[in-house]
Amino acid sequence: MIYATIPPMKTEKQTDAAALQHAGNEPHLLREIVRTHQVMMMGFSRAIGMPASRLAIMRILANALPDDIGIMDLAQRLGINAAAVTRQVKDMEEAGLIRRRLDMRDGRRSYVKLSSKGLRAFKGIHNRSHELERSLTSVIGREKMIQAAEVLVKLRQFIADLR
Repeated sequence: MIYATIPPMKTEKQTDAAALQHAGNEPHLLREIVRTHQVMMMGFSRAIGMPASRLAIMRILANALPDDIGIMDLAQRLGINAAAVTRQVKDMEEAGLIRRRLDMRDGRRSYVKLSSKGLRAFKGIHNRSHELERSLTSVIGREKMIQAAEVLVKLRQFIADLR
């Protein structure tokens, strides 16, 4: 019967969720990834006493060592505007966590890298993140941690390939 495959017309009484065939309790991978990241980063940043945005900048700078990174490149990697990065960089520079140098050819541009103090702080944070991961293995097990990491790497690669 061909008419059985045609979806019914939406009535005014139907909710948007019903029109989307969504009861609100279905598992959604992307939502769970985002929510889990938010919860973990909020808790971790509170535990180490550093905002997640600053931690993200430090991670990028630590991975770039010994090179420095331009503010625009940092903004692009973080997916935020350069003004927000500039404010964070200014605060981090005042705290002695990073060093900034101006571009000799274009005084409007600057480049940053972790200072020795920033590198020491990041190493301590990095060690605490490993402690957190070890505690997670006690909840979900080492094999599932490895599988989850592999799935997330594949998802990230799939999304990168879409671009």
